[in-house]
Amino acid sequence: MLPDKYAYLSLALLYLLAWLVVFIYSPYKRGMIKVGAVGGLMGVVAEVWYFRDYWRPPTLFGQGIPGIEDYLIGFAMFGVGGYIYSSFTKREIDYSKKTPAKYRDFFWLFIAGVSSMTIFSIGFNIHSGYVTFFTFFFLSVYIWIQRPDLIGISLISAVAVGVITFVIYSINFNILFPNFWDDYGMLDDKPILGIRVANIPLSEMLWHTTWGMLCSMFRGYRNGVYYK
Repeated sequence: MLPDKYAYLSLALLYLLAWLVVFIYSPYKRGMIKVGAVGGLMGVVAEVWYFRDYWRPPTLFGQGIPGIEDYLIGFAMFGVGGYIYSSFTKREIDYSKKTPAKYRDFFWLFIAGVSSMTIFSIGFNIHSGYVTFFTFFFLSVYIWIQRPDLIGISLISAVAVGVITFVIYSINFNILFPNFWDDYGMLDDKPILGIRVANIPLSEMLWHTTWGMLCSMFRGYRNGVYYK
């Protein structure tokens, strides 16, 4: 059995494999790489919230220390969540219906998300698992209200990302590292978050499905893009 210090790296590499499949079929390869580069940085920054109360995973640099794993999984999750729908449906942009880009609105949406995570998780000491779920969900609803045409894309992407996550986690945390969440998770005493399905914390499934729900709308919302 592999040492635990490779558990997070293994998870990141499995997500990169999913990213590669999406990338091969994506008609927007350049955008997917750019988004992933930003997502990688956010994967590192996010541990400011999650190392406090969510988990303390071993990395190549030591336990509870941000590492290359954070960058890799952030890179992969932004790409998979943001592009899985367009990669496999092949829906084209409807240029006759394009509206002005919302770069400023998107920036403030990003600020709202970061502020919510920081204020409620660190400021009010609410568990980051709950804060993440509600932040992703309400930001999604905010976009739905403005762009109802993106609801279908959002929900389909949420399901797709959830399925991918379940497969990856089943391999990583049932076959390769079955004791990972017992040793490094901080969820067992938290209502709902600590429930496990096939040894996978429900919190992780909620995290990834709501992330897919939100991230899948970024391109359409930010760029004012509509699909045929």
